[in-house]
Amino acid sequence: MANGFEPRILICTECNQEFVFTVQAQEYFAERGYSEDPKRCKACHTRFKKQQRESSFKSEAASKGSGFPDLP
Repeated sequence: MANGFEPRILICTECNQEFVFTVQAQEYFAERGYSEDPKRCKACHTRFKKQQRESSFKSEAASKGSGFPDLP
C-alpha cells in the first residue's frame, strides 16, 4: 500500500465486538493528528457521542434554570 496503512481488526471496548479500522479511517485519524486507535465501533461511538451531547445539554439547561425570572 502506498500510504502504509492496511485494514486492521480492533475490538470495541463497549460491546466487545470486532470492527474493521479501515484504511480511509486510518488516513482520517492521521490527518487530524490522532495517535491512538479508536476504542469503539461506529455504533457504540455514535451512541457514546449522543449520550455526551444529551448529558451536556441537561447540565447546561440545569445551570441556566428555566429562563424565566422567579416570581415573588
